[in-house]
Amino acid sequence: MPIFFGLRVASALLLLKLSASYLPVHGFTVFAQLMAFSALLNLIAIGGTQNGVIRQAAAASDAGALARVYGAALAIWAAAVPLIGLPVAIGSRAISSLLVDTSRAWVVVISIAAFALFAGPGQIWCSLLSGRRHPTQSLSAQAAGLVAGTAAAAWFIAHGEAARAALCFAAGPLATMAVALPMVRLFGIALLARPARAEMRALLHYSAAIAATTGFAAVTLFGLRSIYRDSFGATMLGYWMAANRISDLSTQFLGLFLLQFYVPHLATVTDAAARRRLILRCAGVGAGAMGLVILSFSLLSGPLVHLFLSRAYLPAVPFIRAYMIGDLMRVFVSLAMFTAFAKGRPARYAAIEIGTLAMMAVIALVLIHAGDPRAPQFSYAGAYALSAVLAAALFFWRGDHGLTASSTVATP
Repeated sequence: MPIFFGLRVASALLLLKLSASYLPVHGFTVFAQLMAFSALLNLIAIGGTQNGVIRQAAAASDAGALARVYGAALAIWAAAVPLIGLPVAIGSRAISSLLVDTSRAWVVVISIAAFALFAGPGQIWCSLLSGRRHPTQSLSAQAAGLVAGTAAAAWFIAHGEAARAALCFAAGPLATMAVALPMVRLFGIALLARPARAEMRALLHYSAAIAATTGFAAVTLFGLRSIYRDSFGATMLGYWMAANRISDLSTQFLGLFLLQFYVPHLATVTDAAARRRLILRCAGVGAGAMGLVILSFSLLSGPLVHLFLSRAYLPAVPFIRAYMIGDLMRVFVSLAMFTAFAKGRPARYAAIEIGTLAMMAVIALVLIHAGDPRAPQFSYAGAYALSAVLAAALFFWRGDHGLTASSTVATP
């Protein structure tokens, strides 16, 4: 995990530096928005079942149970292809206008969707590997796609092509699919396993939670960015996007840690004391990592912005610092979410995320209406701080009971 995370950080920093150096602020915003759209499509390409597959694969008792999980995931992906692809194709011009303020990138929008949907089985295979505690194989396959996508995107960024760079990065998962295929054959399951209704229902519970949170987040964030751009201009939006991109580096580590280690382990722990120790230990690891990021940036903000962005982004320092504080608070919120997820409570997982994003949207809209360009800073840090306090209070008041109680949903 540390090696893969280092690779992801190197990729993100390289693309961040190149896009900030070779693209104007508006071009940087175009690249960042299309990358965010690509990430969204990758998440929903298999119906949002990635995390559910990891959880269900971890809990599968034998090869037959694992095959049923795999067959259910394939069936959901097959249904997701037309359900996602057709609306994106039909609304591509509107999506392009929302993302980059012009409809001319509609071909890029459709192409990004095509790559994400076609590479869906690769995500399923990597999720199976992670769930069965083969993180090295899973992360190796993901690394192949990351390296391929980063190299192609870097070349186009260096030539001033923001949209094509995002498109090339979106094609990276095709390499992941090619590498993961022979690895998943180690489980001895057929590539076209038949779906089981019980497993499909189980995965759809998790899928519904992911779809609800992803959909709400996408509408909220893209909508807020559009309103913010109209109120304060593309340059200020570029500062917000720079902070968002840097925040992604630390939150990617958190997500990687929770999915590759925390969820597979917590899903199989039945002793309450052991669960509590695992939760507290992981909270300490996450908070320590985020705290180190904040400290490093606070001491070296100027040199770091010069190194990884450019002088044009020095005004973004307050945005970045506020997002880092929000990321620290997000550790505890994410831990509460994935604790509920691992123990079969996807509805609670979704409620925590949607509630936090709703608070963020309300705070942001109030501040934007008041003419305060610091709306992104205060809304992100404030919303996650409020949710973190609530999650911690419930944990220490009620123990891990409310968050980790087992459910009949999705438990083989």
